[in-house]
Amino acid sequence: MRDEARLIEDLRALVQEAVAERRGLVAFTRLSGAELDRMARETERRALEQVASRLPADVRVAPLPELAEALRAMKRELAVLEAREGLRAESRALARDEVVWQTFERVAALLGVL
Repeated sequence: MRDEARLIEDLRALVQEAVAERRGLVAFTRLSGAELDRMARETERRALEQVASRLPADVRVAPLPELAEALRAMKRELAVLEAREGLRAESRALARDEVVWQTFERVAALLGVL
């Protein structure tokens, strides 16, 4: 139980840092909205990869199972998206960004960051 509590705190700190980095992008007012969005999604993607890499295979203490499921669902959605034919590259990228953003928001909410 103590290890899981420490892991949850570590994951919370990691996501809090990503949220702060994402908010800090607004300081780059010379960047276009599209560029700010791209940078925000990259920040979120990196944080989600770090969360996934730190989760053990067997998680039982809330919210760890919910985090693991959110990340698995994201991977499934991204795989389905990549397999779709006839989708323009720009549309695929926007849909991919939407999946990443929604997953990041869910993970942050599960950890009590947002």
